[in-house]
Amino acid sequence: MPRFSPEVVDHFTNPRNGGELPGADIRAFVGNPVCGDQIQLTATVVDGVVADIRFRAFGCSPSLAAASILTTMLAGEPVHTAGSLTAETVVTALGGLAPEQRHVAALAVDVAHRFAANFESGVNDDGLACDD
Repeated sequence: MPRFSPEVVDHFTNPRNGGELPGADIRAFVGNPVCGDQIQLTATVVDGVVADIRFRAFGCSPSLAAASILTTMLAGEPVHTAGSLTAETVVTALGGLAPEQRHVAALAVDVAHRFAANFESGVNDDGLACDD
């Protein structure tokens, strides 16, 4: 098995939806204190649907790919979809992950769930740990 699936390589070398949306309706940030990976999502929402979404991520190649693919999974979907994602869904979307890479699927799901919860509660994470 190759170290990275074609999907991971594609999303790492050609990330989708990178950056941060100024004036976003939702902000969510999650960091993994063990490995140091971080993902921040920002999005605008229209009628409960993710109209535009961006990510900022720091960490290993698979974590950047996971953040990229996560935005493609959530764009155009109802916000509550983020709250129902599972790590296995992310692993499958990434074309599989080696056991030592599976933590990135958990990180992506954690930020997706926080994203949905923040929308419901009206809370926004400031993402200060993601500042350049």
